[in-house]
Amino acid sequence: MSSPGRPEKVNLFKGNSGAECEDFIQNIRETAWKEGKLQDGLWMANFASLHFSGKALKWHSALPLDVRQDWFKQEMALLEYWPPQAGGSDNEEAE
Repeated sequence: MSSPGRPEKVNLFKGNSGAECEDFIQNIRETAWKEGKLQDGLWMANFASLHFSGKALKWHSALPLDVRQDWFKQEMALLEYWPPQAGGSDNEEAE
């Protein structure tokens, strides 16, 4: 459990794979849900910005400001740059 006023720690996203990207997105969403911030795109974007490293940090820093400040836009940009592996994860339903 996180300390009062301080969300749980999320692993750094280094930009190594689509699977790592999916895990990062899920971790940001889960933390936002626990904090009652799941619909707060600015809070989620600011929180996520603390957890980029390496290639992902360079990518994030080059995003337009409107994308860096809106988690919902940032999530789409993440999945476009680091797409999920073909076939999806074990938990994904067939389309």
